[in-house]
Amino acid sequence: MTMRAMRIGLGVLLATSASAAWACADSSCYPSWKLFGGDRKCEDRGYLAPGNDTRVNLTFLMADKTRIHLGDRYAKQSYGSAGYGNVFLDPFIQQASLYGGGNPKADSDTPVVTKEVSEFSGTRCASIERGAREFAAALAANKSLRAGEAAMLTNLRADLVAVCKDASTVLTAPSTAGLSPAAQAFAGYVAASISFYGDNFNAARTGFTALAANAADPWVRETATYMLIRTEYAAAQASGEDQYGDFDGKKVDRPAVKRGLEANAAYLKTWPNGRYAWSAKGLVRRGLWLAGDYTRLARLYEEVVEMDLGLGGEGLAYEIDNKWLFNADAKDVTPKGATMLAVQDLYAMRTDLDEGGDVWRMPTLTAAQLDAQKEAFAGRPELYSFLQATHALTVAKDPRRVLTLIPDDARQSSYTNLAFSRQVLRGLALAAVKDRNEEGFWLELLGGAKKLWQRPSVELGLAMNWERNGKLARVFAKGSPIQESMIRRELIIHSASPDMLRDAAADSARGAYERDLAAFVLLYKQLSRGNYAAFAQDRRLVRADAASDGYLYYLPDQDKVPAGVFARGKWSDGYACPSIDQTARTLAANPQAVSARLCLGDFFRLNGFDGISGPDQLNKPDELGGVASLFPGTPTPRSAIYTSIIANPAVKGPDKAYALYRAVMCYAPGGYNGCGGRDVPKSQRKVWYDQLKRDYPSSPWAKKLRYYW
Repeated sequence: MTMRAMRIGLGVLLATSASAAWACADSSCYPSWKLFGGDRKCEDRGYLAPGNDTRVNLTFLMADKTRIHLGDRYAKQSYGSAGYGNVFLDPFIQQASLYGGGNPKADSDTPVVTKEVSEFSGTRCASIERGAREFAAALAANKSLRAGEAAMLTNLRADLVAVCKDASTVLTAPSTAGLSPAAQAFAGYVAASISFYGDNFNAARTGFTALAANAADPWVRETATYMLIRTEYAAAQASGEDQYGDFDGKKVDRPAVKRGLEANAAYLKTWPNGRYAWSAKGLVRRGLWLAGDYTRLARLYEEVVEMDLGLGGEGLAYEIDNKWLFNADAKDVTPKGATMLAVQDLYAMRTDLDEGGDVWRMPTLTAAQLDAQKEAFAGRPELYSFLQATHALTVAKDPRRVLTLIPDDARQSSYTNLAFSRQVLRGLALAAVKDRNEEGFWLELLGGAKKLWQRPSVELGLAMNWERNGKLARVFAKGSPIQESMIRRELIIHSASPDMLRDAAADSARGAYERDLAAFVLLYKQLSRGNYAAFAQDRRLVRADAASDGYLYYLPDQDKVPAGVFARGKWSDGYACPSIDQTARTLAANPQAVSARLCLGDFFRLNGFDGISGPDQLNKPDELGGVASLFPGTPTPRSAIYTSIIANPAVKGPDKAYALYRAVMCYAPGGYNGCGGRDVPKSQRKVWYDQLKRDYPSSPWAKKLRYYW
């Protein structure tokens, strides 16, 4: 198999494995704004939950084991997860946040843990650049090299990168003629590496074997011994992949796997604490996976997840997910370790939803099955009671049992991921039974919610409590504990009253995004609901440098909010209109002013308001922003402006002609209503078209309109 096929193969293997569907990392759908984590759509929560990607749950549990300080800064989000804020996450955000932006897909073929992100990450070439530095250091340490040999060898080693960049590159093994014995060993290493990266595994095996047995340089001898492991496993994996990179474990070269496992054992026996010891231990797992020995593989995984791995745990959850947890070939191997069993149990309690919120998979774990696992959790009582409580809340729908299983412990200075997850579960149960102490519980839990994603999770629980109990103003009050901008965003868009929006827009302590969003929603709702005098007063809330362009179909998807359209938007493209400020003042004095109403319609049309949905809708009833809007009135669709003017016999001349033209154009060019409101039949659109052509034939609108749709 070519180097190109090898790179594609690893990618396809990751993408098409069972875990790609079951773990469910999805970076494209909009999150469900609720703290309850029993359902799975796309987002992950900042605590252990059935609806989380299995890699997220496993990483949280592994992170509890380490005494090494992991990340305390949220990683930059991708385009698809930009709406998550710091409330929700996905496996990639989690790995990058905890491990400093390393490669989450790198498995044990990477010789040592690194924070570097290489263009070759996830391939056999993952260590090619780091290896060049190690090669140079080994050259510098060898005092037997002659003058100029180190520079020559460094250049030879640098050429290996070309093979990784372009599979068609062909390198020739360097000549050793005239070189010192020390330089001959390094040149032999380069020659064997050329064969390794060029998919000539027989030649690579021969070269590395000779160096492992005879090289005098300690770095060459150890590295060659280590590379024998990688060579055998690469050969074995290549034998199981077709030209498209699809992998079939039944076609694997078993003798190569056997030789790889033997080389693994030999390296670790000779260098138990060697420079590649960590990777070699990981490569044992690769060998067992290639051999299809899932029973031994399971035992190794159960051992390693219980270790204090620190930064060494980077990417391990991905490896476990792909190689064992959801590997169809390993389905008959039942985990015995508490951590692995807990991850499987949480998955088995999940209700899977599609993007529309419809259920396509129900939980499969029964209470009796969970009871039968008690002995497996004998040393982890808090984890076991957490699983019992999770089952009670998400599957049995018995929140009162949760309160008996999880005591109130909301006054600690900090929490492990498990301890925090237990308390969140208790808070959800308090909310479910409408306990009067729920608000106080969330407020107390804030004090110790210090790890990544913990405080935003508590803020979401508190904000939902306040919204459901008529205390929404507390979210926007000075000194409010609700600091997560995306939580406030949901309430600004869907629920906030005019006064709340006004205060949020004027709050200089908040960021530009939130202030612009509050101003935008306030002014849009005032115009669309007929609060024209209030609009004229509040237009001053638009910041001088607020953006004036942007896609308005759904505001949460925007990096910036175009509140500037209310100050610097488009007013007219043929029908004479003043600024929207003047139009609003005219309508405040006379809401039925025909020309001003047509200009209001043009303002919405010209600035992209057609199809805007967020501010005029609530989220689902069980989500934040799903209770009721505190903004009075209902929006008037643009189509209603035209139909009411057309129906008014007192309106004549250019205004009537323009209303007829715009009413027909609402359906251009595909016959679909782009102006909101109720659809009218095509026969009615023909009546408008005929009326315009008959009554106002000389108007520019009659001349311009050539069709009806």
